Parts: sequence; C-alpha cells; structure tokens
Amino acid sequence: MSLSRRQFVADTSMLGLLTALMPELAAAQDAAGQATLDDTPHDSYDFWNGFFDSVNPMSQNYGTKAASRGPADQLPDPLAETQYLHYNDTSKLLRYATDIKKEELLDHNGDVAISVALSQYHPASGNGEPSARAVQLRLDTTQIHPYMNIIAPLAWTAIASIEPSKAGKVSLDQLGFSNPMATAGTSKILLTEGTGKVAVNISKAATTSIFVKALNIIMQGAKIAAPLVTLPAISVPALSAFTEALSYWEDRTRFIMAGNLTSAVATQQALDDPDRDDRYIGLLSGDYLMVPARHTDELAKALPNLDLEQGYLVRKDADKSQPLQARAEAAIPGITYASMRVSVAPLDSVGAKNASSSSSSSSGDSSSSSSSSKKSGSSKGSGSSGGSGSSGGSKKGSTSTGGK
Repeated sequence: MSLSRRQFVADTSMLGLLTALMPELAAAQDAAGQATLDDTPHDSYDFWNGFFDSVNPMSQNYGTKAASRGPADQLPDPLAETQYLHYNDTSKLLRYATDIKKEELLDHNGDVAISVALSQYHPASGNGEPSARAVQLRLDTTQIHPYMNIIAPLAWTAIASIEPSKAGKVSLDQLGFSNPMATAGTSKILLTEGTGKVAVNISKAATTSIFVKALNIIMQGAKIAAPLVTLPAISVPALSAFTEALSYWEDRTRFIMAGNLTSAVATQQALDDPDRDDRYIGLLSGDYLMVPARHTDELAKALPNLDLEQGYLVRKDADKSQPLQARAEAAIPGITYASMRVSVAPLDSVGAKNASSSSSSSSGDSSSSSSSSKKSGSSKGSGSSGGSGSSGGSKKGSTSTGGK
C-alpha cells in the first residue's frame, strides 16, 4: 500500500511532536498531585483505548460492527452520552438527527466534502456544576472507507481547553474558533462514499491534569495563540496512538458529554448501504446541537419554544432588545450544550467549481495568446502553431486536473 508524502509528513510530525513531549510530560506527571475520585470518577484511558477500532486498519475489529461500542459497556457514564440534534431552518425547530428523513439527504452516489465549525459551548449553571468549570472539548471526524484504497482512513480532530468566565459564560468566538485558521482541523473533510463517523466529547480533567499540561506544551510548540489544537487529515492509526498516549497521561477525568464514534450519513445512497451501522445520524448543512442524555427530558419540555441563533439556544418569545448572550443565559440555564455548524456538498460540485475556474482562467490565457499571435502575424515555422499546441496541451492538463 502506497502512502503519500504529505500524509507521511503529517503523521510523522505529529508522532514526532508526541515523542518530543514525553520527557516533559513524564516530569510533570511526577510533580502532579493526585486528584480525588469524586472530582475525576472516570478512567480516561479505558474510554479512549480502542476508541478508533472500527475505522483503524491496525485493529482486528476494523470494518466490523463488533467494534461499535455501546453505552452499557464502554461509556464511562451512560447519562453523559452525547445526543445530536439538527436545527431545521424551514420549520425553525430542533429535532434529533436520528429523525432526519432519507429524502432530506443528498441524492449523490459518490464522495462528499464537509466542513465543521464549532459554534458555542454553554455550561449548565448551578453551584458546583462540573460543566461550569474548566473543560476540554473534543470533536473527531473520521472516514470509514479509505480514499481510493491507497491510504488508511483519515481523521480530523479539534481539541480545545475552555475555561468559563467568573460569570460562567463561554464564547468560542473569543477563543479563536471563528478564525478560519483555528477551524482548519475540522474543515474541508472528505467523506468517501458519502459517509463517515463523528464524535463530540466534553470532559473536565483535574486541575493538576497532565493532559492540560500536554495541551499547553503542544500549543507552545506549535505556536498556537488560542487554547485549541487541530489535527487536520491525520491517518486513523496515528491519531489512535496519539490519543491513547494523551489519555494515559490524563489518567482520570470527569466526562460531561461522552460519545463514541457515531456513523453519519450524508447521502441517500449511503443510507441504503446494507453494511452501514444500525445506529446513525443524518448529516445535512446547517446547525447541530449536542447535549448529554441526562438533560434530554428537561430540553424536551422547552424544545417547542426554543430557537437557535448563532449557536445559542434562545426562547422564541424572548425580548429581542436584549443582547443575544443574555437571552441565551436566561433560556435554559440548567442545560449543558455545545453547537456546531456543518456544511455538506457533493464532491463533484466542488470539483466542478474548481474546473470552471481553471477553464475560465485557461480561456483568458488562450484569448490573450491568440490576440498576441495575430499581432505578430502567421508563421509556418515554430511560431504560432507550435505555441498554440503547447498552450492547448497545458489547457487540457489543467482542465483535467480541475475536473478530478
């Protein structure tokens, strides 16, 4: 199996960074205090070990449904299981992403390109509420089918360390999530055959966590200003090794929202695939909301009167003269949620746009060349005909590349 130079460099650079971190992390681990089990009741390594097995060619469970983990035996807390909702722009209503109908999905027999931008994180208010303290938010997106069977499935990951203000407010815009560079790790994602897997996890590590120290060291090494680490298009085996190493150093944590990799289908053809997982969510362009299972009953009561604006849940009857964040704080203060914006497009339409741009550029060059040829006069030697042949060959190559 061949491996592209770019992919090799991406994977080795990430593993090289992890290797470079080891001495500092080991020293930090020796100096770290022991967190109490009340603060960190969940074993981080138990959760992340084998997390990518279903899409990892190095795992004996690769490609089998046996690798799909359920809440009963793999989630640290079933009540923290991540639930996905989609906001319907037409009806202005939120509904569970599992309820997205087949006819709403793209009718496209091929690959799709998606982008994911994290929008907001809203911790539940209340004394001692774990989600109102510093947390780590992680978004993973993976391919299921390797691209053209030439490399392992790829994954895109964003990991953020988020600390609410004294008022308990968090705006991901202030942390750099609205910056295109910051969301590079979760944009331009290629889902082969119209399907992939996604997971959103939010946890609160101990204040002495080696994981938090690791994030800080990575950000310093990568010269990242915002508390966000993105891993764009890294192979699943490399990401799996990286994740398991970090979870080993994290040791204990408290999961506020915990979700295994969940199948996401973006096309009708992918939905009809008999080999797809039984559990899946529909993937459409628009806004998605993630909440822990423990808050779904409370959310259901308020759902008919809720709207989603710029990633915030607000009441439809709220005073619009109030600032958006103030309306969001008053809407459902007892519910923890995160939001993200997704864009889905068939890959051939993306390629067509590039090809059109390339063709337009080539036409401009051809017109210019033709005009220049007329001015200099026709010549039978190595003049205009030879130049035209060279230009034509260039155009064909350019157009073909764009189409691909």
